[in-house]
Amino acid sequence: MFKSGTIYSNFTPLVKSPVIGYRVSGDEVLEILKKLTNKNFSKDHSRVRIVKLYKKDGSLLDECSVVYFKSPQSFTGEDVCEVFLHGSPLIASQFEQTLKDFKIPGLRLAKNGEFSYRSVLNSKNSLKQAKAINQIISNDSFSSLEYNKKLLFEGDQVSGLTILRDEIVDLFSEITASIDFVDDEEFNFKKIMKKVKLYFDKCHNILQKTNNIRKEKNICKIMLIGPVNVGKSTLFNKIIDKERAIVTNIKGTTRDVLSNHFVFEGKMFEIFDTAGHRYKQGKIEKFGYKKAQQLSSEIDHFFVLFDKYSSKKQISSLKRDFGIKNNYTLVETKSDQYQYQSKNIKINHNLERDSVLSKLKISLIHKKYISSKVKKIDFNDEEIDFLENILQYKHDILNESDILIIAQIMRNILDDFSYEFGYINNEDVYDRVFSNFCIGK
Repeated sequence: MFKSGTIYSNFTPLVKSPVIGYRVSGDEVLEILKKLTNKNFSKDHSRVRIVKLYKKDGSLLDECSVVYFKSPQSFTGEDVCEVFLHGSPLIASQFEQTLKDFKIPGLRLAKNGEFSYRSVLNSKNSLKQAKAINQIISNDSFSSLEYNKKLLFEGDQVSGLTILRDEIVDLFSEITASIDFVDDEEFNFKKIMKKVKLYFDKCHNILQKTNNIRKEKNICKIMLIGPVNVGKSTLFNKIIDKERAIVTNIKGTTRDVLSNHFVFEGKMFEIFDTAGHRYKQGKIEKFGYKKAQQLSSEIDHFFVLFDKYSSKKQISSLKRDFGIKNNYTLVETKSDQYQYQSKNIKINHNLERDSVLSKLKISLIHKKYISSKVKKIDFNDEEIDFLENILQYKHDILNESDILIIAQIMRNILDDFSYEFGYINNEDVYDRVFSNFCIGK
């Protein structure tokens, strides 16, 4: 379980990058800043300062941006500082070692989700808001993203579970109030059970509707195919904006299927790079080509790449091998080297990424296969899982005739809602929730 003390952690990946960020939270933040910078930050709440950082022996560690947030005006409600180092993992390593060298009592590396945990303990966020942070990070649909943002910024009242919780409170109150009157002529057991059934039916319908929305396709899948050495991997790397596929002049360099997600103009895509087509393929190359063929039924659109030396027969073979009908675009590559007379799309490796994506008409392709309407949802993935668990009580309640047992089961449901909203502080529940967060959050 989480413990007290001042905690620190990186909140960006420890990889070579423009910046590596660290967050520190707790009572010793000002002392740490004093030791690191030889400066007093107590009057610099929320001001970004560019300062030199020093190791324990006085040698220079880095010169970078530092911001201090005074308690309670911070994410955790405690004193917090954020340090934006130059993006070298070696500097990050020196920074962590310097913190250890200071030997400040209670200073330690944070656990996953511990900053968010402290924000809940210090009433900066509700448990549901903290969970929404994690959901925002892991979202893969815009409808879910918008709901979780609303939940984080507006609070528990926008959760679809709020109404369901209020209704279960009313039901529980009615059942418990009727226990003393079971022998009364006015006691109507059937009426109460009808309300209980309607409640579970409502939960079931919500679950079904939300699951249908979640199943709706929101990612457009595109596959790059073509003869060997026409530039498929070069285009793949250009589109995903990083060097993931190996690019050489050797035919058959790509021997497997690579895939990567990317976002362009607010639209989500998954793109696949494949082994090239040629008549004399090696065993591994042939295996990679067949693997791509097996995926073809899941692909929305194909970019068929070819150059000056590609034959019409090769293009026809590719379309036949991948079962392509009208869902393709012909793309002529290496347009900086060769002159083409056709009206096909022409690209080359010198073009900027946005220019390439515009030429490929990627946004129009997304619109063709994916609904542009972002449907409103009132539940996130975790809340859907919660509803599924609530529905497991349905059979026991509807098949029970003892009002006392029904009341106890309803009490259990109400407790489940209380745990979900954080109204009951259970350390085991908190530990389970926040252990699924990324470190630094």
